[in-house]
Amino acid sequence: MKKILAFVRKKNMLFKIILSYALVGILFIAGFSYVILHKVSSDLTKEVNETSSRMIEQSYNTANILLSSTFDYYSQLFLNNEWIISAMNGKDFTTGEMYNINSQLNNFIQDNPLVSSVYVYNYNIELVFSSAMTFSTIDNFFDKGMTELLAQKNMYEQSILIPRKAVFTFPNSTTAEPQNLISIVYSNVMPDGFQNSMVVNLDQNVLQELVMKGSSEGMYQMMIVNDQGLIISRPDDEMLQDNDALEEIMKSILGSNEKRGNLTSKLNNKTYMVSYVKADRLGWNFIILANQDKLLGKVTALQSFILKMTLLCLAIMAITSAFFTKIIYVPIYHLIKRTLPTTESKEKPALNEYDVLNKSFSLLENKVKTLQSDINQSVSARKQSLLRSILHGTAGNGAEVQHEMKRLDLGLETDRYVVCVLKMDAFHEMSEKYDMVDISLLKYAIVNISREIALMSHNLEIIEDGYDSLDLIFNIGSGEDQHEVIVKSILTEIQMNVEKFLRITVTASIGPIAEKVEDLKLSRLGAYQAVHFRLVYGTNSLIAYEDVLSEETKEYEYPVELEKQMMNSLRAGEMEQLRELSADFFVVIHPFKYDEVILSLVQLLVMTIRTAKGMSSFDREDADLEIHTCQQQLLRLDTLEQIETWFLSLCGRIVAIRDREARSKNSKTVETMVAYIKEHFTQPDLSLDVLSQLVGLSTRYVRQLFKEETGKSVAEHIAEHRFLKAQELLIHTDHSAKKIGEMVGFENTSYFYVLFKKHVGMSPDHYRRENKLESMMM
Repeated sequence: MKKILAFVRKKNMLFKIILSYALVGILFIAGFSYVILHKVSSDLTKEVNETSSRMIEQSYNTANILLSSTFDYYSQLFLNNEWIISAMNGKDFTTGEMYNINSQLNNFIQDNPLVSSVYVYNYNIELVFSSAMTFSTIDNFFDKGMTELLAQKNMYEQSILIPRKAVFTFPNSTTAEPQNLISIVYSNVMPDGFQNSMVVNLDQNVLQELVMKGSSEGMYQMMIVNDQGLIISRPDDEMLQDNDALEEIMKSILGSNEKRGNLTSKLNNKTYMVSYVKADRLGWNFIILANQDKLLGKVTALQSFILKMTLLCLAIMAITSAFFTKIIYVPIYHLIKRTLPTTESKEKPALNEYDVLNKSFSLLENKVKTLQSDINQSVSARKQSLLRSILHGTAGNGAEVQHEMKRLDLGLETDRYVVCVLKMDAFHEMSEKYDMVDISLLKYAIVNISREIALMSHNLEIIEDGYDSLDLIFNIGSGEDQHEVIVKSILTEIQMNVEKFLRITVTASIGPIAEKVEDLKLSRLGAYQAVHFRLVYGTNSLIAYEDVLSEETKEYEYPVELEKQMMNSLRAGEMEQLRELSADFFVVIHPFKYDEVILSLVQLLVMTIRTAKGMSSFDREDADLEIHTCQQQLLRLDTLEQIETWFLSLCGRIVAIRDREARSKNSKTVETMVAYIKEHFTQPDLSLDVLSQLVGLSTRYVRQLFKEETGKSVAEHIAEHRFLKAQELLIHTDHSAKKIGEMVGFENTSYFYVLFKKHVGMSPDHYRRENKLESMMM
């Protein structure tokens, strides 16, 4: 017994595999039995109800769309079509006109498969037109049933849509097959009681096909019944013809207050699932009947089939279990034999299969993790460190560097390299919008995009050696291929993908070829010199160092005269002229070298700030208008267009500050003059010259300034004070008008009389009499 237990313990995995197969087989059988006995019937019944509900909803929607659109379309024809109106109301027709009317009626039914035929009854001349391309008198018309129906007075009592079984009797035909139709009658009642009418016949069989399209053949039957119990449409199935049980179903549905529902009923000793929905707009009830016995018959067949398949699967499982146990366990057994020397311990008892494998893989996993950690920490860091030292020229001995490059798989001694730079555009705005973590993520994304695009054709290493830039080191091999074209295409694709996926742009530059590792420093230096020309070429551009060298440059000569004109325009506040001169200035410096362009811009900025300080004194909120601060703002911009826009904005701000100070100073000057006039208006010698001397300005400027600030001239303002005082003295004193004129500053009393009458509208004596009389009456 102990030996058996020891064997079972040692072969623990084998017995677990066998036991797992047995459990899976038992669970499989139990699961299938449960589905067969408890789930399938109820689920299928539920599915039948849901299918019936979907069918009734589909039938309702289809019928609603078909019948509503058909009714509306032919209503418009009845009301507006000239052929229909002529056919109903005309009193005399030629043979050609009758043929044309029939042709038009035939055209009206071509696009709608539901419409079987269209008639037009004209009781004025006892004539009927038909889409069947025939016309005849009403008494001889082939559709006798419709003619008789139109003669009835209660034709519309049951429904707008009239179901009927039509029998057509043609003059030359001995057979007449009945057709199930739904007729729509559009009528105009005449004074004699007859109704000129248009009749649209809908084919019930086509309606059934369209409404029940997509349902399982023979599984579902549909009926349409109106609210009065009249059957509008039903299939030709004998089961649905004159059955008492069917009448009971219709009564139950018509008597129900529910808009939709389900019920079960017996028809011809068969159980049916009945679903219905009531259409308020049409006044119809849509009824779907599903043969439950037929549906559940499938359940029985399915149960029998599943039971047989379960027994078959059980037999197959027993065979395959033994086969796969051998396939699975034999390799494990051999693997265990190989790992036993490394996992056996001196202590007993021996380990089972699982413990042996677990211990072996744990030891192996620890070794792999240790190795990966060492490799990741060592190789990547050493690559970055080596390349950074090479780019900065601090790598040391060339032979040692070449050996280390080869060891780190960075290139061979004969390989050539190109250093490119990706510089992020609008970095200052980006740094204000995002924190450093977000910017680092953006750089990481640019690195991934660059690697994915470039590694398909070149070996690429990327060094992050600037706050807004990345250094890309391409190993272009030792061949003489068109490396520049390839590198340019790679950089262009990188720029496109960065803009597409990251919504930012980068400017790319290409340095000169490094024929050996030591030349990488010069290639990087050339790339950074080239990328500075983003100032001229614009953002999201691709600039090669060779193109920069071959570009024709203009000998540096600072445009002093242009600067003077710009400063004069700035002092005068003439922004339009300043804008034109600024454009000329940037055109002049555009061909300069990068350093010369920057020098010219800084010199222009210094002169602008000095001119601004001479124009006005800056307040505390204008403290950023200092040379150092403005220079920092200038150097943060990427292109000459951005710098020109920024410069004009700066000049506009300077002019606004000057105008603000001027307005404040002018207001104080006018306030001084107004106060002086108020105190000294009685002095006869008070004039524009006196006020000009008071404020120390020219008489012309004082006249213009006073008018702009107050809306009045100096003389008008003085006269206003004098006449107000004169009016007061005339009312409250007994001084003569002459005396009062002298008291308010008029030396010439005759002149006072004239001006007073002109200003007040009456003479001084007249004004005194009127106002004293008014004061006495009050």
